[in-house]
Amino acid sequence: MIGRANQPRDLVWSLADFRSPDNAMKFFDVFKNSFMIYSSSVEKLYCEYSSQLTGPVGRQRMVVLPDFNQFESIFSRIDCEAVSETSIYIYPKLEQGKTRLILSGHSKASGRLEKLPLKQGLKALKMGYFDQNTMIPALMLGDLREFPEKRLPYLRLHSVDCNRLPNLSDFERNDIAKGAWSKLAAFM
Repeated sequence: MIGRANQPRDLVWSLADFRSPDNAMKFFDVFKNSFMIYSSSVEKLYCEYSSQLTGPVGRQRMVVLPDFNQFESIFSRIDCEAVSETSIYIYPKLEQGKTRLILSGHSKASGRLEKLPLKQGLKALKMGYFDQNTMIPALMLGDLREFPEKRLPYLRLHSVDCNRLPNLSDFERNDIAKGAWSKLAAFM
């Protein structure tokens, strides 16, 4: 599943169904290089990347461009079985004329949907408050979405389970976990 110029196709995200692709791109750029991007077609996690909006109006796409010069920030042999969907979402919320970022997910203890400010939510996520014990957040194709009734984008998070990566050394698995959370430090 490699596209043009050896670009994996799952790094080309269609925004054709978005009513406001520009808003989606701006929202994604807030988190650029903060969340790792997973490509299942080449089984890699990319930590350093840029993004670009391409295509004509009505058929726009966002292309995630890994920084191949930063080879130490690319993790290979990440089996798709180790990456799973979560109930964790990040979205903007307009309150009193200000935009706040919210993280929501189901509490592991109560099963109720919790909505927390992003900073507090990421700390809770790291401590295992939500539906995963040790969550290593990542994004992949399909995780950038738009609310149907609004022109507001949101992100759905995936989780990388390093315990399901037996082909990697302990050092590599620890490096993935530390790298994921250190990249999010600016939001915590």
